[in-house]
Amino acid sequence: MGVVRGFLGLDHDFDAPVVSIGNFDGVHLGHQGAIESVIADARERGCASVVCTFDPHTRALLKPNEPPSLMQTLDQRLEEIAAVGVDGIVVIPFDEHVAAVGREAFVGDFLLGTLNLAALHVSSYFRFGRFGAGDVAYLRDLGAARGFDLTVVPEVLHDDRPISSSWVRQLIREGDMEGATGLLGRPLTLRGEVAQGGKRGREMGAPTANLLPENGLLPPAGVYVTRALVEGKKFPAVTNIGTRPTFGAGGATTIEAHLLDYKGDLYGHRMDLEFLLKLREEIEFPGADELASQIRRDIALARAYFSNL
Repeated sequence: MGVVRGFLGLDHDFDAPVVSIGNFDGVHLGHQGAIESVIADARERGCASVVCTFDPHTRALLKPNEPPSLMQTLDQRLEEIAAVGVDGIVVIPFDEHVAAVGREAFVGDFLLGTLNLAALHVSSYFRFGRFGAGDVAYLRDLGAARGFDLTVVPEVLHDDRPISSSWVRQLIREGDMEGATGLLGRPLTLRGEVAQGGKRGREMGAPTANLLPENGLLPPAGVYVTRALVEGKKFPAVTNIGTRPTFGAGGATTIEAHLLDYKGDLYGHRMDLEFLLKLREEIEFPGADELASQIRRDIALARAYFSNL
């Protein structure tokens, strides 16, 4: 599986591939359904399956006053797309030049000229080209004239509702991590480097790793059952997101994970943190002793959660 970056004049080895295009933030079950459709069609044709995604997200440029809070880093998005099983990924740098390309040039110069695609799989609401002038009806007419096939991929439903990135983001903002997992097909995972913290957790018998997340969207303040991935190994954990009100108001938001049964110093390590369940809201306690007692209860609940998996 290869990743190429660029727009026109790409150097690639795809021969008349089957293609899908989108932002794919989250690579949720709906996205996965579209990618699987591409893979199945490509196998029948005996050609490559290719997913094209944009970086940055198209809305960051087209709606700068309403930029999306992304669930994934670009690396995470590429990893999840690749995990579905595609042969190749094209990362299109979405800038003013790409945004200004008209719908006819987007198809003629990129899809046909650069990729030489055999078929295109998109959702019913897919828009492309300058001012979003291109749509499914346009692609269907142009495909018939220019010799490529178009498949409109059916929406994937959950509880009779189409799965969408906006719905997943809503659940994450509400702290409904189990609901988000159900739409993503896996837990929300924050990624970043572990930085030095205030070491208050260590003083209370529960040392924490202070994660500096690279993701744009975070769950709300609270205490969560999580799972940490460090150097290829997974550890059950309890994580607090918040401002540590017991130690003073107005602090910066931190993400502090206590890894159960982990021995060692995580400072400077890369870490992925999966969010599985929200245990409670962040609370201001009368003092450190009361907080330490609650932390012990949180750890007990987390252990019970993992013992029931």
